[in-house]
Formats: sequence, structure tokens, C-alpha cells
Amino acid sequence: MATSSASNRTDEQEKMSTEEDEEQEIIQQLGWKALFGFTTTAHLPTLSVGLVAALVAALTLPAIAVVYGLIFRQFADFGAGTISAAVMLQNSSRYCLYLTAFAALNWLANSIYFITFLTFGELQARSARNRIFNTLLWKNMAWYDTRETGVAAFLPAVQMQIRDLQMSVSQPLGEAVQCFIQAIGSLGVAFYFSWNLTLVTIASVPLVYVVMAYLSGLLSKSAHEQSNKLQQALKYITNVIHNIEQVKSFNGERFELQRYTNIIARAGGLYNRQASLRSGQLGFMQFITLSIFVQGFWYGSHLVQTGDRNAGQVVTTFWAALMAVQGITGFLPQFIVLQKGRVAAARLRALVTQISRTDTNNETGGQQRPERCAGDIEFREVSFSYPSQPDQTALRDISMSIAAGQTTFVIGRSGSGKSTLGQLLVRFYQPSSGAIRLDDVPLEQLDVRWLREQITLVEQHSVLFNETIRRNITLGKKGDNVSLLAIQEAVEFAILQQMIRDLPNGFDTQMGLKGSSLSGGQKQRMALARARLRNTPVLILDESTSALDYITRVAILDAIRAWRKGKTTIIITHDTSQILPDDFVYVMDQAEVLEKGTRRVLEAERDSAFRTFLNLPELDDANLEVSPVDETGDIMSLYADSWGIPSLPGRPSSAIFFRESFLSPFLSPRQSFMPPSSRRPSAASSEVDLTSRRATMPPALPASAPGTLEEKAFEEKRMAARLRPLSVASHCSSIQDISTLRPISFTPGRFPNHVETEKGPSFRKTFWAKMEIRKKRQLASEEPTPAVKTLSIMHILGSVSPRVGWPSRLGLVVACICAIIHAGATPAFAYVFSRLLATFYTAGRQQQQAQIYALTILGIAIADGLATYGFNALFDISAQTWANALKLESMRHILMQPREFFDREENSVSRLAECLDQFAEEARNLPGRFTGIAITVVAMIAIAVVWSFVHCWRLTIVALACGPILFAITRIYNAISSRWERFSNEADEQVGQVLHETFVNIRTVRCLVLEEVFRAKYNEATAGALKVGMKRAIYTGSIFGLNYSGTIFVSALLFWWGSYMISKLEYTPTQIIMAFNILMLSVAHVSWLGNYIPQINVSRDAGSRLMRLAHLPLDSHELVGTQQLFNAGEIALKDLNFTYPTREEHPVLHKVSFSIARGSCTAIVGTSGSGKSTIAALLLKLYQTDNPALDTSPDLTISGQDIKKLHTYTLRSRIAIVSQTPVLFPGTIAENITYGLSPSSQLTKSAKICAAASAAGVADFIDSLPQGYHTAVGEGGTGLSGGQAQRIAIARALVRDPDILILDEATSALDVESASIIRDTIQRLVTESKRDDAGEGPSARVGAAAQRRDMTVIIITHAREMMAIAEHVIMLDKGRVVEQGSFDELKRKRGPFSRLLRGEGTEVPLRGLG
Repeated sequence: MATSSASNRTDEQEKMSTEEDEEQEIIQQLGWKALFGFTTTAHLPTLSVGLVAALVAALTLPAIAVVYGLIFRQFADFGAGTISAAVMLQNSSRYCLYLTAFAALNWLANSIYFITFLTFGELQARSARNRIFNTLLWKNMAWYDTRETGVAAFLPAVQMQIRDLQMSVSQPLGEAVQCFIQAIGSLGVAFYFSWNLTLVTIASVPLVYVVMAYLSGLLSKSAHEQSNKLQQALKYITNVIHNIEQVKSFNGERFELQRYTNIIARAGGLYNRQASLRSGQLGFMQFITLSIFVQGFWYGSHLVQTGDRNAGQVVTTFWAALMAVQGITGFLPQFIVLQKGRVAAARLRALVTQISRTDTNNETGGQQRPERCAGDIEFREVSFSYPSQPDQTALRDISMSIAAGQTTFVIGRSGSGKSTLGQLLVRFYQPSSGAIRLDDVPLEQLDVRWLREQITLVEQHSVLFNETIRRNITLGKKGDNVSLLAIQEAVEFAILQQMIRDLPNGFDTQMGLKGSSLSGGQKQRMALARARLRNTPVLILDESTSALDYITRVAILDAIRAWRKGKTTIIITHDTSQILPDDFVYVMDQAEVLEKGTRRVLEAERDSAFRTFLNLPELDDANLEVSPVDETGDIMSLYADSWGIPSLPGRPSSAIFFRESFLSPFLSPRQSFMPPSSRRPSAASSEVDLTSRRATMPPALPASAPGTLEEKAFEEKRMAARLRPLSVASHCSSIQDISTLRPISFTPGRFPNHVETEKGPSFRKTFWAKMEIRKKRQLASEEPTPAVKTLSIMHILGSVSPRVGWPSRLGLVVACICAIIHAGATPAFAYVFSRLLATFYTAGRQQQQAQIYALTILGIAIADGLATYGFNALFDISAQTWANALKLESMRHILMQPREFFDREENSVSRLAECLDQFAEEARNLPGRFTGIAITVVAMIAIAVVWSFVHCWRLTIVALACGPILFAITRIYNAISSRWERFSNEADEQVGQVLHETFVNIRTVRCLVLEEVFRAKYNEATAGALKVGMKRAIYTGSIFGLNYSGTIFVSALLFWWGSYMISKLEYTPTQIIMAFNILMLSVAHVSWLGNYIPQINVSRDAGSRLMRLAHLPLDSHELVGTQQLFNAGEIALKDLNFTYPTREEHPVLHKVSFSIARGSCTAIVGTSGSGKSTIAALLLKLYQTDNPALDTSPDLTISGQDIKKLHTYTLRSRIAIVSQTPVLFPGTIAENITYGLSPSSQLTKSAKICAAASAAGVADFIDSLPQGYHTAVGEGGTGLSGGQAQRIAIARALVRDPDILILDEATSALDVESASIIRDTIQRLVTESKRDDAGEGPSARVGAAAQRRDMTVIIITHAREMMAIAEHVIMLDKGRVVEQGSFDELKRKRGPFSRLLRGEGTEVPLRGLG
């Protein structure tokens, strides 16, 4: 086994490595072309206009450098005495007008370039979204099954890549083009005025590209590794939020928080490496930017002295070279963004490119579209293995023929391959060998859309979309014109009338996300109504009625037979009671067909495999003799009241239809169960600890939050209170001791006490209750849709220091010092530059002074380079620490929110996942990148103003007078940009939600041929996002140009004012030049900040969204209780009312009163939607009752204590639930069984795990897997059948040895044998307990029994077999208790429960059809 496991792991690693290598190869092949991989010809005009505008805007800067040189020439000539003051002022004024004209042109060009490039980015994003959407629509199911991180985590990663692409090809691309043109144009001007000085100045530029290319390679590798880690984190986030009920029920919050902490810590470490490399790039570029003038200053001075060039030419060359270097420097930050966008675009292109012909054959192959479909189906020696588990055969040489127009049943154990038949028939997969034919045409030759229009597959777990009820039902019907009559017929068929009538808007009620407010049975009936409306020639029902109560199931199956008469119907089921004697049956086991034939023939054979599904003890029917009095009227009165259907004239029951053999699933508590099958021992599993986990824990939760007790002390008390832990014999696969889980004692008088309730509310109470609901609805309708409040930048930055440790705080202090040093470097450089320029027209030791100033520049360059590296690296690393802390705090607060929090649309899986992933990454940039820039700008302005004020205060005063104007322009631009950034993010969220809804439910989308429906829905969402994006481009672009060119207008004013003061002999040219250089080089940095405002606002909005989660209120009812519960005893409900918070107008439970004694076994039964599962949710404190006050009489108590006052963690540690829909988390099987338990608990030992698996009937299956209990399951792991997953979920509950065990339709997905194992386990607990109480066992057992706390079992079920093992039955109807008592007592009565059991005799009347 070890060799096999290692081999499998090696194969998986090689497969992953091959995919990554292929992706990297595509990325390298595409290169920078990837940025335009989604560009269409329709986008080229926009891009062309943008490029022209960027060209014009960029070329204005070299022109401005020429004008600067001309103005300086006037200053130099005046200083040398060659021209008069009047001539100097006249010429300077003319040049200042030129400068103003260039500023206006720059304004216009920058506005156009910004608008067009933002529009281009939006067009690229929409093109990428639509291309990726279409690509994913045609991906084979095998591709979805083999996603390592799961589809739910993969989709937000795709959204983030599209966003990275959009951001890179919008403003950064335009800025990069502008910087490049600026550099080329400035170099052209510099070469024109002095080619030799230019060459000397830029001689070190080639070195820049060598160093930058090396660092970029390291950066790209680290970014790729970080991206993979973030995608793993996404997998955990999506699973936790999607399965939040299970996480809470099993106290998994702390475990999930720890797992999330570990993964984001590793991702953070990889980002810190990126921050260091990126800061190294910036620091090196800053050093080069200043140091290249060392040789230039010296050589320029030499040229002036020798007379080769005049001072104006040298200054023009300097300014042009400086602008060229600024262009190169400005290109670097954009290059980083472009590089990130290039990788994202290449990955998206790789996703498209990797679709080969074989990959899409299932979805594109086949052309035939026959005129009609008779429904004759044939499997010829078909074999198949799922792509996610190629070593396990799902079907082995299957041959079967399903006659057209007939109803055929397929039965078998869980995992026998039944559901695979349906998957192959709708062509989700291609068989490995053999052939499948429909009407004698091979399936692969048929057009796949035509095929799925002929077949309806209704699976056990029904999917509802975020649409109205009407839309959900009509989605599968081809064409938009569906009559109301047809919809009503489908609704009546599925018995949904009353449910829809009770909803606030009837057919137009929005189902919300996943239809979470509906019960499992209601969801299944919605799916059946959808199937009825489709009315296809072939219908496949795959356990599609498992969540329905027996009477509803019988009624609907009866209606299906009437509807499907003459049409091909395949019913995959575990329930043999609905198979008629002449129905054809296929019996499957271990991927093969064991038997086939009619029920009559198979049942007659003594050793028939079919008989094993009937080989269960029948109930004693002595007390079920039917009275000759017609009971149909009574039955109809019950269901007419339940569904609001008028009673119809009674008809006699059909005793012929329901033969006695159909009652075989009834289990008598007085008869023995099937003996447990032998288990193959697994020696390895008994020696290895199956759940090795880290013992470290994340930051503690609040005192009343789940998981905050001292776990060790609590575990000691918990274990001390037990009789004995779950134990096994020498081999963990043995189940001989599983009956000792915890016997249930039965003592006289310990049945649940019946509490009388009033028949119904008074008219007055009902009237005022409805008025109150109407008032709440009116207020709710008047409230605007909740939007994320945009926080101020200072508010967000203020949250950094409290959330990081002292090392990071010290790093922030050092980063601030480095930023101030960097800020002082620019004025210092301007001062030295001005002193050097003065040597051009002053007599003295010019050569010696030039050397001194050049060496001074070198010192400034070194200091500036180190400071730039320091503040960028330290701010970024500290920001990553803050982002991780904020993500962790957000995750912690999310986990502590009440269940109803996750029912709201703004808290959907896609939105929360996007916030914790994409928005967290963007929010980090605010303190990481932009804070350093802001500090630099503020410090630089302060230093520049003081320095220039000392040299020329009048010029500085004018510059300061322009400050408020520039500030106002910046603020206006910031406000507009921030507002539209928020709108854009909201539109993107809507796009992400549709993407998530489509591909998380891709099976249902394909089954119902809804590709075009969701394509249209997605196109509408992307069109809305594009519209918002284009408005954003126009509004922000109009002010962007002025914000950018404002400093040029100011420089023209300062030059003129300086010229005027020189002409009046108030200041010397040297003083004016020095003050001007200091001010303008500093103001240029301020203008440079303006380029980052759009990106700053993106980070600001992202930070606001992330901090909303971090600041979620901790006022959940789960955090209120403080009383620790070490023993869960009697359960009592007294006048309990409950309404789901998202549907306050639809009460679920009304004045429910009953009690369940400690150690009893109680069944809660009733029709679908009667409130059974809601009681389980209330017992687990997932919701609070409608009486939240602590000082009132409690309506729900456990062990006599008000549940509202109980500590939630200890409460849930004493209760275990098995839900109808099994949930597997990413991890091994062993980790899933012990989910939520402390690693130090005795319950996590391998022996306990194996014993629980044996009790759940899944040990043999696990032992058959190559890696056994270490097999990875859940998202990205081995796929399991519904029954296999359910049995692992049952093992998860049993391993806890709980005080209260809740089975919520736990056997609905299981075959007869597996269900009997579960019933056997529970029955033996009951039987053992009875023997103990009767004193029949050994003395040791009796002594132990006196010390133990007995387990209470609550069975929420529609299955009569499960009801039969309960000692007490409580029946609910419309949220009220209508009857309760023992099973034998109630079945003798002619009350609601008895009529529920005898509902098989009613047919059409039960559905309310005439």
C-alpha cells in the first residue's frame, strides 16, 4: 500500500508539474504580446487615439525642456552682461507664453490619453471576461473535476487576473507609453543640442537594464509562487463560507482560522521577498537617476569652458537628459504593473490555449440532430473511471438496454456506479471503452445540445439559481413564452402551491443565493417542477425524492408514472418500495450489473441479489390493519390543511397497488437487525496517527466565542464524564465494540413530555402580527441597498500600527526616516544643480567647482538610493504584515457572525472571497507603496519651501499662492476618482457573482442547456461594468489632464515672475535659478503623485471593503452565553416561535412545545418544509428564536438551562449532527472525520477513527483506497459518491461520542445495506441500553451504566424504517406539533401520523389535482 500511495502521489505531482511547465512555456512564448491577447479590431481605434494623445503629451515635455533652456539662456546672458534687462524680460515673457501653450496642449492630450486608455482597459477586461466565460463553458467536466483548488477558488483567481490585466492596460500602459516617448523625445533633443554630452551622461544606462532584467526574473518567480499560495487560501475561504453551517456545528472555526493563518503566512513570506526585490529595483534606479549626472556635470562644465557649447545648450541638454531619465524612472513602476498584467494575461491566454480538440470533444463533438427522440437507450460493454480517480473503476463492462417508453429502475449500494450512468447519458464524460447508443445512434455522434434537450437529469442535491421562483421553474423550458397555466400545472405536480402562496411575492419571490431559505425537500420539488415543465423524452431521476416525506414521495412518484406513461424514465434509487412487480430493474454492485429483470422475477429467485435489498425485517403489521371505513377524507383533510388544498371527494385506497411486500422497509424494534458484515483489517491504520496537525493556534477568539476555553481542561472534564471512549479491538476495522459508543437508557416515564399548546393564534394576535410584519417590510423596502462606506485614507492608515508587532512598528519608523531622507535628496540635488549652472556664467575656478559639485551629487545619489530601498521595502513588508493581520481579523469576525449573515447577498461566497483575496492585495498598496510617496511629497514640499524661501522669498510666496489651486484640483480629481472607483468595483462584484453562479453549478447549467441563458446574463453584467467604466473614464479623465499639467502652468508663472524680479535687480539670476530648481523639481514630485491617485483610490476602496469585514460587529447571539455545558440532558421547547431573518413575513415554527428526555431516541417527522431541520439548527444555536431576551421565560432549554445563556462552544461539543447534504472539507478522510476536534483529544486517535468509520459502514471502502484514511477528498481531492460522502459525515458525528446525536435525513442518500448499517448501529445502542436498564448484562456493565451519561438521539426523517427505531415520535405540520407519542401508539391511532404512514393509498388528491 505504501508503494502504491507513493506512486499515486508521484503521478499527481508529475501531472501538476507538467501543467505548470506548460503554463510557463506559454507565458514565455507570448511575452509582452500577452497584454494585447484579448484585443479585437474594434478596440484598435480607441487604442490608436490613446497612443496619439500619449505621443503628443509626451512630446510636449522635450519641447518644454527646450523652452527651459531658452529661458535659462536669457538668465545666463543677462548674468554675463551680454543683454539688457528689458531684452531679457521681453524674451523671457515670450518663452513663458510658449510654455503656457505647451501646458494647455499637455492638458488636452493627457485628458484624451487618460480617457482612451481607461476605456481601452475596460474593453480589454470585457473581452477577456467574455472569452474566458466562453472558454469555461466548453471545458469538459474532467477539467472541472481535476482543479487542484476547486472551481469555487479558481473563479476568484480568474477575476483577479482579469483585474490585473485591466489595470495594466489602462493608465499604466498609457503612462508607460508616455514615459517611453518622453525618454526617446528627450534623448533626441539632448542629442541635437550636444550629442557628446548626452552620450557621456547616459553611458551607464545599459547597466540599468542588465540589473533590472535579473531582478525581474527573480521577482516573477516569487510572484508565481505567491499566486499559487493565495489560490490555496481561496480554496479554504470558499469552502468555509459555503459550508458555514457545518463549520459552526462542529466547532471548526478555530481550526479553519489556524489553517487560513498558516497559508496566508506562507504567502506573506513570498510577498516580502517580492517587496525586497522590487525595492531593490527602485533604489537602484534612483541611484542611477542622480549618479549619471556626476560625469555629465563635469563634462558639461568642460564644454562650456572650451567654448564647444554655450551655457543654454548645456542646460537644455541637462534638462532633456533629466527628463529622459525621469521617463525611464517613471517607466519602472508602470513596468512592475505591466509585468504583473502580462503574467495575468498570459495565464488567461494559457487557459484558452490549453483547450485542445480532445478537451472539448464532449461539448463540441457530434453533429446529428434527429427529428424525434424515442428514448431507446443501450449500453454496450461500457467501462469508465472518473478523471479525478483514474485508478478506481466506476463502471466495468456494463451492458444494459432501456426500452423506449418504459420506466426502468436502477438500484445498488452507494458507490456502485448508478449515478455514473446518468452522467454518461448527458455526456458529461466519455466512456473509457464500449459504446452508448440513443435510438441506435452513438452518443458521440449526436449534437450535445440536442442530446441534453432530450434528456432531463434530476440529481439528489437540487440547484436553485439567484432568480425568482417563476424563473427557476421555467429556466429549463426552451423558449421564453411559457404560459402561466403550464407553470401552475408544474407547481401542482410538485405540490408547491402552499409554499408559493406563503411567500411574500408569490411566483416573483427572489430565491436568493442557493435558495438557502428553502428546505431540502422544497428544493427537490422545485427541481421536479422544472423537470415537469421541460417534459423531455427521457427523464433520469437520481435520488431526486430522497428529501421528501414518504407520503409526498409516493404522491409525486405516482404522478410521475402517470405523466411519463409512454416515455422513457430511469429512476435511480435506494427505495425499493416504489418498484411495481412488472417494473424492469437493474441491480448494480461494485461497478457491475449483477442482475436484471422484472421485480416479480427477481423477487422470486431465492439467491437473488435483488432480495438483499429486501432482506430486512418487516414491521409487525398486526396493528396496521385497515379499517373498512374509507379514510381518504381524513387523509385529505390533513394535507388540505397542510398545503391549503380544499378537501376533495374521497376514493378507496388501492390495496392491490401497494402490496404487503412494499412494507418491508418498516423495521420492527422487536426484531434483530442484519449482522455487521466482516471488515478487512488494516494493519497500517492501527499503527499510524491519522491526524497529525500543528498544535499552534491563531490569536484567541473573544471569551464567549467558540473555541476560547482552555481546551485541555475542558477535554479532561469532558472525558471524565464519559462511561468509556469509542474503542476497537486489535484491528481498527473491527466493529465488534462499536455498540459501546454510548448506550441509550430507557426507563419508564422518560418519554418526551407532551406540553399542550393552543390550537391556533387568536384573530387579534394574527392581525397585529401581520401588521407588524407589514410595517417591517415597508421599512425594509424604503432602506437603500447597503453599500460599503468608503473610509478616509487616514482612517485606514491609522489601523496599521495597532495591528502590527513591534518589529513592524520599528520598521515603519525607519521607513519614515528613509522617506524623509529621500525627500531631502531632491531639493539637495536641485541646490547643487543650481550651483553648478552658476559656474557657467561666473568667473573663477569653474573646473574645480564642477568636480566638487559632481562628487556631491554622487554622495546624494548613494544616500537617495539606499533611502529609496529602505522606505519602499520596509513600508511594503510592514503593509504585508498589516494586510495579513487584517485578513485574519476579517476571517475571525466572519466566522463569528450569525448564520443569517451569510444569507445576505452582499455576503455571498464570491464577494467575501473576493474581498479576502483580491481586495486585500490591493488594500496593502495603500500603506505599502503610497504612504511612502505621500510622506516623501509632504517632506519634500516642506524642505523645498523653507530652502527656497531662504534664497528667494518673493518667488516662493508666488509659488505658495498657487498651492491652494493645485491642491483644489487634486482634491476634486481625487473625489471624482474615488466615487467612480467604488461604482466600478460594485459592477465588477456583480460580474463575479454571475461567474460564480454559472460555473459552481456548471452541471445543472449544462443539464438544462442554460449556456445561452447564463451567457446573456453574464454579457448583461459585463456590459453594465463596461458602461460604468466608460463613465468613470470620462469623468476622471476630464480633470486628470489639468491635474497633470498644473505644474507646467505654475512654472511658466514662476519663470515670468523671476524674470521680472531679475530685470528690477531685486535678485540675481543665481538666486532665481536656485529657488526655481528647488521648487519645480519638488513640485514635479507632487505632480507625479497625481498619477497614482487612481491607483490610490483603488486601494482605498479595497481597504474600506476589507475593514468592513474586520470591523463586523461581534454581537451575534452565539457570543452571548457563558454557562459551560459538560453534559447535555433533557431538551425542552416551550411556546417556541421562529422566523428566518431573511424572510420575516414567513413564520417557520409557531408555539412549538415538547420535551425530549435525556438518553431517549426521538423521531421528528412531518412533511417537507414543516420546520423539522429548523429545530436542529436552533438546538445548535445557529439561529436564535423569536424571543431573544435573556430575562424572559426561556423557550428552548437543554439540561434545564436557557440555550441563550449556554456557552456556544461547549454546547456544540456535546451535539453532533449528520445533515441531509454531506459536506467534505479539503483534506484527508481522517481529517474530515475528526474535523473540529482538538489534535490532543483522545477522539482523534486512529483506533477511534476506524471504529467510527466501521459504525458508519464506510471502513471497507476507505481500506480499498490506495492511500486509505490519508486519501485527499473535498475540493481538489478524490471525488466520492453521495452515499460514500454521507457515511464519512456519519463517522464524523459518531467519533465525537456526543450527548445528543441529530440525524437529519442522514440515510436518505444511502442504499439499503448502508442505511441498515446505520440503523443497526443506532438500534444496537438502543438494545444494549435496554439490557443494561433491565439488569441483564454483567455486573461490570451495570456498574458502568450507573456512572455514564446516556446519548440522546434525534432522528429527523421521512423514512418509516428510521421512525420505527425511535421510542417516541413527534409530528410537525406547518410549524406546529400536531401529534406525538410512541411509534406503536401513533400508528394504531387514526391521527395525522397514522394517516401519514397510510398516505400511500392516496394518489391525485394528495397533489391537489383534479
